[in-house]
Amino acid sequence: MSADVDLRRLMTRAVAERRCDAILFSGGLDTSIVATLAKDRGLRLAVTVAVGEDPPDLSYAVSLARSLEVEHVVLRRTLDDLLASLPGLIRIIGSFDGMFLRNDVVVYEGLREIAARGHRSCWTGDGADELFAGYSFMFERSPAEIETTVRRFAATMRFNGPAIGRAFGVEVHSPFLHPGVVAHAAGLPGAAMVLERDGRRMGKAPLRLAFEGLLPDGHLFRRKDPVEVGSGATRLREHVAATVGDAFAAEAARILEEDRVRIRDAEHLAYYRLYREVFGGPPRADPSLPKECPGCHARGPDGTYCRVCGAYPI
Repeated sequence: MSADVDLRRLMTRAVAERRCDAILFSGGLDTSIVATLAKDRGLRLAVTVAVGEDPPDLSYAVSLARSLEVEHVVLRRTLDDLLASLPGLIRIIGSFDGMFLRNDVVVYEGLREIAARGHRSCWTGDGADELFAGYSFMFERSPAEIETTVRRFAATMRFNGPAIGRAFGVEVHSPFLHPGVVAHAAGLPGAAMVLERDGRRMGKAPLRLAFEGLLPDGHLFRRKDPVEVGSGATRLREHVAATVGDAFAAEAARILEEDRVRIRDAEHLAYYRLYREVFGGPPRADPSLPKECPGCHARGPDGTYCRVCGAYPI
């Protein structure tokens, strides 16, 4: 497979057009590409959120930030710190779905720190996995299925980072969401998204090849870890579930009867308790929106995944 020269040019242009002061920096492929392109285009601060002693992201982020000679803040957080931030996050994104909360609480912590340091703009790596088949459920499929999924994401994906940023007075941008990059990705054949490396199948081949020689191989061919895994926030799942104790079955049955909300497990219940405290009750239906979730009866846009409770498929 040959390098995608057009993609490198498009990404360079996307970074140059929307310069930012800071970056939420995991040290994964996506943010490593953005940070490297942004080094001479206004980047002053990289923030990495680390939960626990040695989360997977940390060594990658530290090594690349050092080589780029950019100010790097490692924001150490405990699980209790994350738990304390959840009501503020829930108020912004209006969700009690664990997938969103475990990932977005890292974004919340990072953006709050960036704002506290006086920065008003921030890059992220949002969109790269959706557009270039970074997830295993994408790159393990046939080329035709990859193309269909990428095009669907290109038309429908949205991220909570900008809304969280607005709450802290920070503009959040991802170069991967630049219209030129999105159009380029949507036009690529599915087979071009996948490569084999050291016996492993992986997605995002166009990005890995386009930036070969610019990034260290360890970053170029790093496996995909979701934000919650790379940061260490994934352990929040068990931490919040433990707050429920033996109350799950009875409380979930009561909530189903009184609020008409289906609770899946102890973690989900803990988040729903917080959601109810923040909003004063169960999700409110918006009759102007076209689709109702059978799990929580919130209404939203057409789609297969409820952004309020996480029910799938709907």
